[in-house]
Amino acid sequence: MSKIKTKHFQYTGVDDFDKAIDQQINDYLNEKSIDSDNLIDVKYSAHSSQGVNTYSALLIYQD
Repeated sequence: MSKIKTKHFQYTGVDDFDKAIDQQINDYLNEKSIDSDNLIDVKYSAHSSQGVNTYSALLIYQD
């Protein structure tokens, strides 16, 4: 029986070593061999506080 799993990603862009959110997601999809058959959804959110933009994503997939 397969399980529903989630993975959270975040990007602020204030750190030179911070990887863009789409690259983080693509790397994770490749690492875990997640394809369109077991990818359920990706939810995005963004907000700005004190001049810092924060982007978040929640990946929902079936293992």
